[in-house]
Amino acid sequence: MATHFEVAIDGPDREYARQAAAAAFRETDRLENLLSRYIESSDISRANRLPRGGTTTISDETLEVLLIAADLSLATQRAFDPAYQARRPADLPADAPLFTLDPASHQLTSQADRLHLDLGAVGKGFALDRMADVLREWGLTAACLNAGGSSVLALESPPVDGPFGWSVSLGPGAAEREIPLLGASLSGSGTAVKGAHLFNPRTGGTAARNARVWALAPSAAQADALSTAFFVMEESEVATLCSAHPQIGGALSQADGSLKIFGALAGPTGA
Repeated sequence: MATHFEVAIDGPDREYARQAAAAAFRETDRLENLLSRYIESSDISRANRLPRGGTTTISDETLEVLLIAADLSLATQRAFDPAYQARRPADLPADAPLFTLDPASHQLTSQADRLHLDLGAVGKGFALDRMADVLREWGLTAACLNAGGSSVLALESPPVDGPFGWSVSLGPGAAEREIPLLGASLSGSGTAVKGAHLFNPRTGGTAARNARVWALAPSAAQADALSTAFFVMEESEVATLCSAHPQIGGALSQADGSLKIFGALAGPTGA
């Protein structure tokens, strides 16, 4: 996933919290070996070597994250697409998927001349969600996790000194604002750190937007993917999606430095 992860736990037993955090980090390492396209033996690398019509068996975790990705690709009308770099066969309709999944048998089948799955825009969020599951198994629900400083997930219980949630920030310059995050995830995308690296799956070119965007969602996987999609989508599309899904919020930086807010980010951000 090529990023760093951090865990902040608010609990009375420091050593217990340290052990729980170590278990959560081990889960991240395990997921890396399944989901990274840079590891030759991973599920994703094996899928990317399939010929058209070829099939491979994938793990529960890979199936889950790909199903999440497929749902979000549909919801955003392909503003997010983990297969955006795959080579589409000339005889495959433009609206047909480049890979198919059979949840019952855990089978992935390539429909592309050259499948290229990249979970970079959803994988780190999925890892945060699974790390959170580990902390809950340890009985810890007052915690805040982040991946690369761009995706943050706050568990259900607030810190002792923050009864309304974990404080996170969004917005550029003078428009920056602090929000209390609780039982939800906030993810940001932009060009400030990595330059123009975000692509528009609808056109195959670089995304035209050059401002920063944020997405709020119940899970980190959703927020991670939606922030990438919001970078591609028109303002009206973001507004429509947030209006249709009350738990989703969006924020877009404007040319004048202001911040335009949509959906759940316009109100309280707690569970």
